[in-house]
Amino acid sequence: MFFKWSFFFLGILLLMSTLFEHYERWRLERIFREGKTFVHIKGQPLHYVKKGQGNCTVVFQSGMGSNHTIWKEVQDSLSKHAVTVSYDRNGLLLSEATGEPVTNDLVSEELQLLLEKTNCPKPYILVGHSMAGIYLRPFIEKNKEDISAIIFAEAAHPLQMKKASPDLLKALSVPPHWVIKTIVHTGIYRVLFSFLPLSPEFPITHRFHQLEKDFFYRSCNKILEEAKNDNLNFEDAEQYTSFGNISLTVIMGTSPVRYAGFKDPILRDEFKSLVNEVQLDLLNLSGKSRLVEATHSGHIIQVNDNLLLTNEIIRHLK
Repeated sequence: MFFKWSFFFLGILLLMSTLFEHYERWRLERIFREGKTFVHIKGQPLHYVKKGQGNCTVVFQSGMGSNHTIWKEVQDSLSKHAVTVSYDRNGLLLSEATGEPVTNDLVSEELQLLLEKTNCPKPYILVGHSMAGIYLRPFIEKNKEDISAIIFAEAAHPLQMKKASPDLLKALSVPPHWVIKTIVHTGIYRVLFSFLPLSPEFPITHRFHQLEKDFFYRSCNKILEEAKNDNLNFEDAEQYTSFGNISLTVIMGTSPVRYAGFKDPILRDEFKSLVNEVQLDLLNLSGKSRLVEATHSGHIIQVNDNLLLTNEIIRHLK
């Protein structure tokens, strides 16, 4: 009898949570496009934010599953000095999905079309976070003459998965995709992250956290698709071994928060060693490279050390 009533009340809670989730989606869908700018690429609206004036463009490319909002503080500061553009890749946040698989070539083509259609002046200063270090490589290869500088903020390395041990890969893995889709559809995700931070690296009150919580249902399928395709994209990126003499800055987060998720000290040490190894190796991509340590940040430099990142970009504007 106890289990019977337990399942009954659990079912009621799930029903209420699901109804609340779909009400929230209905409410948010009514207002999410207000005041936003879009450009049509491959038949679907792509959301972007363009600010500032100048003779060059600072281009922000987000990591896996991330969106334009994570760049807001940095973009607002830099817009006093140059044209800046951030955006949501297709299928993420405010951009509609095109139905094509996520590949490095597709992301690069999408970015190329965005910059052309929004009349962003050359040269470009590329600022890429995390998986952007993989996604941007075909774009860099095709546009070397139009790129004056590249800033990799905690950028991914093509060999990082191959260099990790099976135990480390297991520790870094996410729950099965069906589990993630279930908790999103039933509203558990929205309720859970109304009280818990998405990451120990930024507070629950941060704008990025709020938007991710509110609109994750719009990005969920594309994020899981990006995760599914990451090995193929890592392998594809291996062919791009040199950016020539384009000025390259590699920013590496060195705060202990970078490794806070590891309870096993052996795995924590392995991960720390791997991060150091691959970040240093990124310096070999250019004949003009430098390493900058973000001592106040882990992986999310845009949030925890945005002043350092902003100043590094401004250095390339002078």
